[in-house]
Amino acid sequence: MRAALVYCLFAVLSLPSIAMAERETITIEKQAAPADDAQLRQRVALMRSRVDDENVQFSGTDAVEELKVLRAYVGQRQDLIDERRDILSMIGLVTSRSSVVPFEDGIDALAELMTLADSDSRPLKRQLQDRYLYAEMLGGYAKIPGNSASHALSAEQYGKAALMADRYDGYSDDQRAGVRQKQAYQLHEAKLYEQAYTLNLDVLARGEKIYGKSHPNLTTVLTNLAQNLHAMGRKQEAEPYLERVLAIAEADNDLDTVQDLLFQRGVLAYELGRKDDAKAFMLTRIERLRAAGDKARLATAQEDYDELLRRLGE
Repeated sequence: MRAALVYCLFAVLSLPSIAMAERETITIEKQAAPADDAQLRQRVALMRSRVDDENVQFSGTDAVEELKVLRAYVGQRQDLIDERRDILSMIGLVTSRSSVVPFEDGIDALAELMTLADSDSRPLKRQLQDRYLYAEMLGGYAKIPGNSASHALSAEQYGKAALMADRYDGYSDDQRAGVRQKQAYQLHEAKLYEQAYTLNLDVLARGEKIYGKSHPNLTTVLTNLAQNLHAMGRKQEAEPYLERVLAIAEADNDLDTVQDLLFQRGVLAYELGRKDDAKAFMLTRIERLRAAGDKARLATAQEDYDELLRRLGE
């Protein structure tokens, strides 16, 4: 079976990029440590205004360097804990938007920020953004060889973000479902399949309540449920979910999903020992792609069918 779809079809928090065309470019100059607390607060406020301004772009490296200078000044002082939180939040956000700032800078800053969650008086929206971003970055970091343990950490943070999203009235029900769907994906990647399956059932119920039972937005969670069951060895139970996805895709004239699901159903049928069904699904896939004139995917489909025949000894 192919890997579960990674893109969440429910709407979730989006983070704008630093560098975009038509934006004013500003320079963040290297500075020494603040002379006093008043100057620290001025520089923190200035950096926050820059980070939050969608009409400007700047060097992520220069921004993080300035934020690290401010972080060093703050140290562990309790009277500057609000400034410390804001600095750490900005380091995480700038890192997430930059292609050159080391990934670890943002993760380390957000990890430290999470230890300061108690008595955090910042707006819930900001706290949710930080928690969600931390989960996102951990999930990305987990894809780097040797860092797979971060999948479980990412799932944990998505779970905490989901609870915060329940309390944040700026989120819609589909956004809340989206956070949980991302959590379930990370649980699956962490090989916590039963937990992922249970959570995806909840996501599906939420999605059906929002969209109905046959909406294209449900295809990802239905596919992921099939993947969860397949990973647990409950292959027969996975098939009805794939059937639903295929039916939705057919009704939506979504050939891309149709041909993929015909492949997946063919593979599953082969694994379940239903050789004739496996060949039928693969041949139907070829016929649909040939009728659509999709030569590139037709070639792949033919190769997949030939491989199936080879495995069947035909």
